Amino acid sequence: MKIEYRHSASKTNSFIDSPPHWIINNLYDFDSKANARMIMGSTAEAAAEHALQNQITDEEVIIDYAKTEYLKNNGDESDDECLWSGIIATQFVKELPQFGKIVSYQNEKQVPGEKYGLKYDVIGKTDFEFDDVIIDTKATAYIKRLKSGAIDSRWYPKDADLRQQALYKDLFNKPTALLYCSYKDVYSVDMEGREGHLETIIQAMSIIEHILDIAKTKEDIVKMYPLVMDNFRWGKGDNDPIKVFARKVWQDTWK
Repeated sequence: MKIEYRHSASKTNSFIDSPPHWIINNLYDFDSKANARMIMGSTAEAAAEHALQNQITDEEVIIDYAKTEYLKNNGDESDDECLWSGIIATQFVKELPQFGKIVSYQNEKQVPGEKYGLKYDVIGKTDFEFDDVIIDTKATAYIKRLKSGAIDSRWYPKDADLRQQALYKDLFNKPTALLYCSYKDVYSVDMEGREGHLETIIQAMSIIEHILDIAKTKEDIVKMYPLVMDNFRWGKGDNDPIKVFARKVWQDTWK
């Protein structure tokens, strides 16, 4: 089966977490809309970048800017995430200067798949790049900690984030680190001593290519997987548009 495709960390992590989710978003013409948490993440990053580049430190100004951006991105003012995005942006503004001056923001790089023994190209896009490190900012509602105050390692750092950073470190040939921020907490993670994640994500990309090679149609790929939608990527409501669409695809395929 031939399709226009480029590997990325987000696509590959979607496949690892939930093959049906990857199928719907990459093989079907489904217009996937960002949910409130996704809008919160992009808004907080954009507001932080705007503040840092314009030397804005007033928290109220940053929060107001984030709110405007959140609404522009089709968020709802009643969402908790609307307020959280501004507060998280102020956290980013406080934390990021320790890494120096921003060299680039959302820098995109594409390399031939041959670099990793693949057929399709591999693409990556950074968040904040500095002279000596790339910082991937992650906006989250909560950072889970134990009663002792230590980070709950069952939740952070997330395996998907570690795979992404391993790929970016190799793509951009620069150390990477994660900066998690909630509306009331901060947690940073470097990649020192974290091995095996690059191999895992490249292996998953190879599996995707194998599936595309052996399948004649997208329906053949649908039939390879049961429709399980209990992963966070599917959202919470049973009537979420992507869930309704996926049910129809699986039902039509198995008629």
